[in-house]
Amino acid sequence: MSGSASGTPRSVVVTGSGKGIGRAIAERLTADGWIVVGLERSPGSGTVEAGVCAEVVLGDASAREAHRRAAEAAMALAPLAGWVNNAGITKHTPLHELDEEVVREIIGINGFGYVWGCSVAVTAFVDQGVPGAIVNVGSIHGRASHPDHAAYEFTKGGIDALTRSVAVSYGGLGIRANTVAPGGVRTPHLEAQIAAAADPAAEERALAEGPPMGRIARSEEIAAVAAFLLSDEAPYLTGQSIAVDGGWTSSFGDVSVPAALRERFAR
Repeated sequence: MSGSASGTPRSVVVTGSGKGIGRAIAERLTADGWIVVGLERSPGSGTVEAGVCAEVVLGDASAREAHRRAAEAAMALAPLAGWVNNAGITKHTPLHELDEEVVREIIGINGFGYVWGCSVAVTAFVDQGVPGAIVNVGSIHGRASHPDHAAYEFTKGGIDALTRSVAVSYGGLGIRANTVAPGGVRTPHLEAQIAAAADPAAEERALAEGPPMGRIARSEEIAAVAAFLLSDEAPYLTGQSIAVDGGWTSSFGDVSVPAALRERFAR
């Protein structure tokens, strides 16, 4: 869909729009005709100056009031018809050496932030009489586990459950919610993770060779799925968690393509 229905402009809030997946989603939605309002924690992203967002509200996604201000800013520009909960953080949380402050930070942003976003969005949709759509950016960590990511995976599994709850509670009003669950995506955060690894080359190779497609995803590939889920092309799609992971969560064991098959394919 474009961000207009029968010529009527529509607005959408994207949390964490300053960089990475959130910025790619904001760029795609703006290109599709949405009026995008970003919720960003820090100033200086340049999203307004670059034409990525029509407006940016500064605030922490863990704070309910920040979501309310973002919704008000969006509705001042056009009826609010979409919401993307994207802001999130990833940190190691080994249960045998658990840092309570880190856990609370993760749950505040990845957990409460998504609850507040969904609450503010559906409230706006109901009050406007608009059958809007929500996209929650989850992770394959919501369905499969990696060592020492307990708190992160706790929140990502909860995001899938939250998506289902919105879909069931508000589906009768035409309000939809879906999760996009990426695997490894080449973002500034992932680049920093690779650079900080003991063996950066090995870290990047592991991320690329994990999924059967044999590479790390691009942010715009996640954005394309998010845009589709918000669009009028997906009016009957709700309550789902869609893994955009190159087949990673479908695989088991060695996923490399045999040399003979690769040679035959290349002919």
